[in-house]
Amino acid sequence: MIEYNIRREKGKKYLFIIPLLLFAIDYLLIHFHFIDPIDQIVYQLIQLIKCDVMTEFFKICSFLGSTYFYVGIIIFLLIIKNKKIFYTAGHLLIAQGLNRIIKAIVKRPRPPRRLQLVTETNYSFPSGHSMSAMVGYGFFIIQLRKSDLKYKKIWIGLCMVMIVLIGLSRIYLGVHYFSDVLGGYLIGLSYILFVYYHTSFYA
Repeated sequence: MIEYNIRREKGKKYLFIIPLLLFAIDYLLIHFHFIDPIDQIVYQLIQLIKCDVMTEFFKICSFLGSTYFYVGIIIFLLIIKNKKIFYTAGHLLIAQGLNRIIKAIVKRPRPPRRLQLVTETNYSFPSGHSMSAMVGYGFFIIQLRKSDLKYKKIWIGLCMVMIVLIGLSRIYLGVHYFSDVLGGYLIGLSYILFVYYHTSFYA
């Protein structure tokens, strides 16, 4: 039993490879245009709920996945002396840098300007908001699980919902394709798994 548990713990160190491989598959599907029909279908389905109220709602969701919002949260947590936030802040910076490098290599154009409800100027794949949401809120979830905070299950649930809504907001606002958002989630998840099982930051 002890030997089995040891093997299982060692196996967890390689979990990050699964979303990493799925990320690579997502990229190949984009490169060879196999996923284009799915991108169009998802966009059209989300546009069925398009109205002024939903547009404002998703703009708020998008902001909650922006660099400005994360900086505000990090400053707040630093004020209340949450030392773990230094690690989260550092990983968010690394994730943003990694995202920009991948975008510069892939150079996938954004959806047409006529579809965009907000202005974005850099490349499309993978979605930086989605990747940051997975990394930022993902590490918040890890911290919440290990905390003594009251109603922490509710807060964890809210973080999960925000990850989903931030990704949807980028498609709704016409600045990303579904495959961009999926790619952001996958590379973000791979990053979290790698850090969690290969470092002591969140032990």
